Amino acid sequence: MRTAALAAPLAALLLAVACAPRQGGTSGVEPRDTPAAPPPSVTGSLPHPVEGPPLWTAPFSSEPRAAGSSFVGVSQERAGGPLHFLGVDRDGVTRWATERDPSCTGFTVARAEEGGDEFVVLLDREPDPDGGVLAHVTTASAHDPDTGELRWGPTEVPGTLVGPGLVFAAVAGSVMSEETGPRTALAATTGEVVADEDDGDAVLHEHHGTLLLHRDGALRAVGPGGEGLWTHADLAVPDRLGDRPVAVGYGPRPSSDSSSAVVLEWTAGPAEGGDEARDALLYTVHHLRTGARLLTLDPGTRPRLLGDGRGRTVVLGTPAAGGEARLYGLAATEPAPVWELPARPGERLAGLVGGTLYTDVPEGGTGRAVDAATGDVPAELPTEVADRIPVAALPGGPALLQVPEGGGGALAALPVS
Repeated sequence: MRTAALAAPLAALLLAVACAPRQGGTSGVEPRDTPAAPPPSVTGSLPHPVEGPPLWTAPFSSEPRAAGSSFVGVSQERAGGPLHFLGVDRDGVTRWATERDPSCTGFTVARAEEGGDEFVVLLDREPDPDGGVLAHVTTASAHDPDTGELRWGPTEVPGTLVGPGLVFAAVAGSVMSEETGPRTALAATTGEVVADEDDGDAVLHEHHGTLLLHRDGALRAVGPGGEGLWTHADLAVPDRLGDRPVAVGYGPRPSSDSSSAVVLEWTAGPAEGGDEARDALLYTVHHLRTGARLLTLDPGTRPRLLGDGRGRTVVLGTPAAGGEARLYGLAATEPAPVWELPARPGERLAGLVGGTLYTDVPEGGTGRAVDAATGDVPAELPTEVADRIPVAALPGGPALLQVPEGGGGALAALPVS
């Protein structure tokens, strides 16, 4: 089996929210039993599988996440005022709250292992007793989404969540900057630091306890217990690349928080000259945990990935054998794609929520609602509906949908079919 050299890692675009210092330490979790607010008015068509009538109004001021049997998100009644993370059950009752710094709005949903219980990881700023009166450090802590109970932490991290997964860094300048300080990855099981770029690692991707990184001259995947799972030397070079020297590295990152599959980029090699960018010769998609190759894709179109917390990943890419772009459905437990569909011209991945993939087509085209587990297409998604796909959904419902209300917006909880 011919194997590839290692390509140098390249920077990725980071869409993150930084923390700024606040006076005081991490607030504890406050149990609550706040009843649901009455539902807002919802008119017009609804995207599959959402249906009316609305049930209640969610108390969040930005998009929440579904985790466990709850929705977790930020509530801030006024700009610059106190910020709380809330845990809200499927009936709209707020069950817990914890205060955070008004700038520490970044959070994510994680699992310690594939199929394990979900938890939420929240950020905060705490005084640094070793750094002087005004010094603060950023911390991360994991909480049960249904009760707010602390699972691990707080653990000091270098900055905000930059992902994919439990990867943290300080973002230089703007939060839209590609420039970050050294990245750190945390163990999903304990919150301990398992990789730090200050120690020579290059941290790339974390998902449900499995970490992909450059370490000791190799691209390698490491399991939840620190065990080595595979390295780039275990990957067979695709036959399509012939006998030329090639290098392999981490490719386009998922548009979602993380994914159980990763894209690798094959370039001319062996790589020399540090971080010099090279044109892609081929893309391949692999199971993060096993390294098994799932797809081989044409280099002319950068693949797009969306993952969810339940082992599902959807890929939009062009097969290396030629033809038009296709949608592929992957599962963390399956050795091959579980479904594929021809992509429509211009079709884009708009969201993967509650087991449904939503796509859109610009300039008046019609997107689709696709069952992410089977590839079935139960509904079309015209433009007027594509603009209001759910932001979060629990298994069996409800789903949360952004709706206009008095010139602003509200999050309405609605049943799903």
